[in-house]
Amino acid sequence: MDLKKSIFLASLAMPVCSMAADVTLQANQIGYPAQAVKQAMICNSTVSEYSIVDAKSGTVVYKDSLPKAKSWRASGDNVTWADFTKFSIPGEYKLKIGTKESEPFKVQKDGHVYDELLTQTIKGFYFWRCSSPIESKFAKFKGVDYSRAAGHPDDKVTVYTNAKGSKVHRNASGGWYDAGDYGKYTVNAAITLHTLLTAYQLNPKYFDKLDLNIPESGNHTADILDECMYELKWMLSMQDEADGSVFNKVTTLKFPDMIMPADEKKERFLIGKTADCAYDFAATMALASRIYKGSTDYPDFSDKALAAAKRAYDWAVSQRHYVMFQNPSDCNTGSYASSEVKDEQFWAASELLISTGDAKYASVLKFSQYFTVPFWGDVSTLGLISLMHNEDALQEKVDVKVVEKKFKELADDLLSIYNESVGRVPMREYFWGSNGQVANSGMVLAMACKRLNSEKYLSAAQYCLDYILGANATGYCFVTGFGSKSPANIHDRRSVADGINTPIPGYLVGGPSLDQTSDCGNSAYPTVKYPAKAYLDMSCSYSTNEIAINWNAPLVSLISQIANAYK
Repeated sequence: MDLKKSIFLASLAMPVCSMAADVTLQANQIGYPAQAVKQAMICNSTVSEYSIVDAKSGTVVYKDSLPKAKSWRASGDNVTWADFTKFSIPGEYKLKIGTKESEPFKVQKDGHVYDELLTQTIKGFYFWRCSSPIESKFAKFKGVDYSRAAGHPDDKVTVYTNAKGSKVHRNASGGWYDAGDYGKYTVNAAITLHTLLTAYQLNPKYFDKLDLNIPESGNHTADILDECMYELKWMLSMQDEADGSVFNKVTTLKFPDMIMPADEKKERFLIGKTADCAYDFAATMALASRIYKGSTDYPDFSDKALAAAKRAYDWAVSQRHYVMFQNPSDCNTGSYASSEVKDEQFWAASELLISTGDAKYASVLKFSQYFTVPFWGDVSTLGLISLMHNEDALQEKVDVKVVEKKFKELADDLLSIYNESVGRVPMREYFWGSNGQVANSGMVLAMACKRLNSEKYLSAAQYCLDYILGANATGYCFVTGFGSKSPANIHDRRSVADGINTPIPGYLVGGPSLDQTSDCGNSAYPTVKYPAKAYLDMSCSYSTNEIAINWNAPLVSLISQIANAYK
């Protein structure tokens, strides 16, 4: 998938539709911890009261009043919110107004309400594995078998060049497919791995007990770290031993057809080497060297990763005139291309400072910039997060108070946007991968709750999860296989070609986006004037219904932090 570094601004100053719209009740379709703030979106209702009813018997168990509705320009609805935080009796329920009901949801005493969801969102990475078969004994969900043959061995990948002569090949096997296609991209792998590894760091005991039922389960390593190692080993293979540089991607020259991995036989290429990619690689390997230090299952990895990180960083620094990645003229697969590398170097220097203590890395850390919600095109906040959570390793080379101040500024900005939004969404634009933005925002807010010891951030983080799981203008739970109304026709070659009626479970789709124009034809998006509803559950909709590793990862972090906050 081809995203641009600049965030696309979309005006929400558009007329709101008339009140002829249907009444809808949109709740988190998985459920709520009993102790949590519990909210649901009510659209276009003219009454002042709602009920909660038992999902099976229909018996009314709770009633409360509704605040006055407000016009939400992004959806074209008049929106109010049912706040049933006071209701904490465990069970399965629906919201009800007149004859209208929400999808069912659970109230449970602790964060275990999200156990299956968390397990499957991590398990999604196993299903993304390249070069290995997905075995039946690891591939069943709710009675459906999602096993498949191995595809793309990638043990003899061609190094792309315009020069004539004999071809050069390298082994780049393993790793995860990046999204709904079959490419593997170092830049996007980097932010994904940071997010997953940091999630583990925040709650190691929780993840140590989590059984994902993957081939490595039962060894001495947490399953989430085993899964990350599958990607890390591939990532190491992307480094050129000659000089420390790092290849950007492994892809075919054109996007493949909607066929299974084992059926896709076109030549694959290692393409491009750029400084941003090398810095991202360096950051990831420096972080991973700490996580796996002392591992009995991967005894040689830590030292190897740190050495690779240093070489990649030095190579990137040597590229004094940065050249942005561009696809060759005969290639049209994804390009994660950054226009500059200040954020990538900040992140890499942060991780290497923590891992080595070398003051040379501290000298490039400047904190004057604005730190944003992390995404692949701006990763400086990843460095900030690592510095904040590893203050003992900084040895006063960085002022931790400045780090925390910058992180608090970001969290407070997100909280302000959340509070000012009628739809209670911590973002002002709906761009490609908006659900990933919500998940990353929730991840930051949940971290702020723990770091700054303030429940106000946790409430906003909980709503980010509520939004993803159904409390949004579309009424979809945006995770495949979960909720009563979830994506059925995702833009994913495996799910389209496998002959199974339901998509592979546990994947977060991109969500509403104003960046689509013609992937399914202009007429397919009747709600495009309302960006919060600009979503289409069709496999042609790569702009709103594709999946990606860098969207699933922050969802894993968000779920795990919220689950642990209520234990």
